[in-house]
Amino acid sequence: MTGEPSQELEIGQNYYYNPYAQAGDEVSSTLEGRHVYLQEIVLIHATTADGLVDKGQPVAFWDGVGVALKSATSESENVPVDTEGIWRLSVVATAQIRVGQSLFITGDGIVTDDPTNAWAVIGYALQEIAEAGTEIIAVKVHWMGVPWWWFWWFWWTQFK
Repeated sequence: MTGEPSQELEIGQNYYYNPYAQAGDEVSSTLEGRHVYLQEIVLIHATTADGLVDKGQPVAFWDGVGVALKSATSESENVPVDTEGIWRLSVVATAQIRVGQSLFITGDGIVTDDPTNAWAVIGYALQEIAEAGTEIIAVKVHWMGVPWWWFWWFWWTQFK
């Protein structure tokens, strides 16, 4: 990754804007709250031929993560993103990955076991990767904040 990643600003109308909304109104399309609609321009994802997110790609946004549920046709398009679930994702392993190990998404949209250039935690490995390399494995995607102690624990286990 070159330099610090940036988070783009919305360029069209926010999907959730509703001047008539009332407190307590259900907004989620699935009644579970795990799908969110975000403009393509705010999604951090791996480079594609047209520069827009493709269906099935892992994405990051602000402090969130998920998997795009459709391909975008413009930067202002609202793309549904699933923030939970078990997905087969391409993972770049820097070493052996074990079941249950935390995985990260970088500012370049790459899922990896290396937190060095991580934008956010994307979830947990549900399959092992025996050695460094790139494999498609099952990943439990889960949007969560990274607690401050996680960095201390990583530093302690890697550099003590």
